[in-house]
This record gives sequence, C-alpha cells and structure tokens, in this order.
Amino acid sequence: MRLATIDIGTNTAQLLVAERDGSGLRRLHAADRFVRLGEGVDARGRIGDAAQSRLLDALRDHLRVARDYEVEAVEVAGTSALRDAANRDEILAAVRNQLGLSVEILSGAKEAAWSFAAACAAVDDLSGACLVVDVGGGSTELVAGVDPARHRPSYPNAITDRASLDMGCVRLTERCFASQPPSPEAVDAAERAIDEALTSHPLNVGPSPTLIGTAGTATALARVHAGPESTWDALHGEGFSVSRNDVQHWRDRLLRLSVDEILALHPAAMEGRADVFPVGVILLDRIMAHYDRDTLRVSPYELRHGLALRAFASESASAS
Repeated sequence: MRLATIDIGTNTAQLLVAERDGSGLRRLHAADRFVRLGEGVDARGRIGDAAQSRLLDALRDHLRVARDYEVEAVEVAGTSALRDAANRDEILAAVRNQLGLSVEILSGAKEAAWSFAAACAAVDDLSGACLVVDVGGGSTELVAGVDPARHRPSYPNAITDRASLDMGCVRLTERCFASQPPSPEAVDAAERAIDEALTSHPLNVGPSPTLIGTAGTATALARVHAGPESTWDALHGEGFSVSRNDVQHWRDRLLRLSVDEILALHPAAMEGRADVFPVGVILLDRIMAHYDRDTLRVSPYELRHGLALRAFASESASAS
C-alpha cells in the first residue's frame, strides 16, 4: 500500500508519501509548507483569510505531488489551530469543496498517541520509561510510556500518561514576545508561563525517562546544532541527540539575535520558523529542567509518520 499523509499544524502543513515496509514504513517523499495557520488564533479565536489562502495553496501542491506518486489514499489531519478556531467548519468546507479532501480533526489524545508512535518507531532500543515531547505551534504534547520497543508496532499501547499544554512556539511568541530579541521581562514571562503549565499538568513518567523530541522544534534545533554544512537529514537519517548544555547554549544565543540573524544560522532549517524558534527552544529547555533530563534524543519521525503507521495498522486489521 502506498499512501500520502498530510499533517496540518499551527505553523506547517507537512506531507509524507510512504509505503508499507514489514510492520513499519518506507519514506518516499516528504515536504513542508509554512502556512502559519494559527496566526492570530490565540487572540482572535479565528483563522484569517490570508492563512486560509496559504493553507489551500499548500494542500493543492501536496495533493499534486501525492498524485504524481500514484498513492492509493490521502489521509489529512488537523491539530491545535483547527481544533481551537471558531471558524474551523468554514475552513474544512473550503478544503473539501475546492480540493476534495476531508480533514480529520485529531483530538489531543489521538495526536499524542500517534506522535508517540512515530517518535518511538524510529528508535529501536527504547526500553524502560520514556517521555515524548512534541513542541508544536499551538500546543505542546507530553506523552509518557514504558517499554515502547516491547509493544512494536502497537506503540500507543505503551502509553501510560499524557498532557497537552495550551502553548506552542507560535502561540507563546504571540502572547509574550513583542520583538526579537525580546526584553528580559518578556523572557521571564514566557518561562514563568511554561513552568506554571508544567506544574499544573503533572505526569507519571516513571524513573529516569528517556526524553525524545519529535517534530519541528526538536528537529530544527538538531539541524541548527549540527550546522548548515551537516548532511544529517531529520526525515531520512538516524536520530540525533542534544545535551541540556547544548539546549541552554542555543537558548541564550537565540535570545540575543534578531529574526534575520536567526535565519542566517541555518536558512533551510529556519525558513518559516525563525521568529518563533527561540520560544520553541525555551520550551525544550524548561521541559528538560522540569524533568531533570540531561539529554534530548531527536526522532526523525513525527505525526505525519504516525498517521501512516495508523493507516497501515488499520489496513492490516481489515485484511485479517
């Protein structure tokens, strides 16, 4: 089975074309489009006309690529921005009427489950307690589990607890940062909000959990840390690790730079996210501090891969 999955997030619309490979998947093509769908949603509660237009353009391009690969199905899912927007039905109708695509709005629980599955599927040696962190544009998902490798390929069965923080790199930047570099007061406000959210969402993570970062902020940090000359590819390479000291180094450095200077660090990795990347790194730093973790393992798989794993699992269940 060959299929395409599209993850419509707060900042990006991400495409994956994949085939079944045993109990896993083989990636044929991946592409990101920065649509900033959540622009202003936190303040106004609605997705604006410009953001809707960007989304439709991106989905049109993704659909054309998927058809070029002759996929058998296209699975499209939306997360935080579409969950929260008062006019989401209008957006979904436009996508359906103009492109013939149906968009599934994932609950926080489903988003967490399949982000967890994706992150764990790329790491073969996961045993003991683990905590998967997905810093998105509109929310941050924290998913705890035990012995994921033992549950392969039914990784969601390893989940023991989860929490969804109503803050991601886009949403928290809009709330706290009026400029880049931000003022010390703005940084303090952002960090205080993160710490309060973590304290108010206690998780049973087990002893000494392996911390795994998935999706845009974590993979972007890995690419920036590796440098623009590196051949490491978040979508086709192996996992990557950054230390707490590395994360703190980048936090401190980013908070002294302008958006243009951040973009210049790694133009490919920072395209579409340079203005919100500092807050994303602050979120990772505070999470590492809260759970007293010294290392963040970065998974090359993310939600779009989880959607493919779900589709393959469903096909297998139907065939049996």
